[in-house]
Amino acid sequence: MIYLISGLLIFSMGLFYLVHPAKSPDHLYSYSSNLATATTSGFYLAQRWCRNAFLVVGAAELLLGVAINYFHLNHFDGLWTLTVYAAVAIIFVHTEIKLRHYLMRIGQLPAAYQK
Repeated sequence: MIYLISGLLIFSMGLFYLVHPAKSPDHLYSYSSNLATATTSGFYLAQRWCRNAFLVVGAAELLLGVAINYFHLNHFDGLWTLTVYAAVAIIFVHTEIKLRHYLMRIGQLPAAYQK
């Protein structure tokens, strides 16, 4: 049940970003980080990558939730809760890694992130 609820929430956030994308970093619902606000093109790519990650992870969690309920594995709820946290973290780590590589490629990586 945990995966069904979290998968539905994550997938609906991805759909919301798909229908109503953020136009600037000052919106409440935009994906904004130090890397995302470094360049305008980086901001728009971060929105797209984050949206796609929300859709993929949300759909995967929904499918996993259906499988868990079908095979009656709900008694491992502690494990499922931990993996939900990991899945949400993967969304943001994935977006930041892609954004960092993009900014390095175009030579606009902020000084704080350079080695």
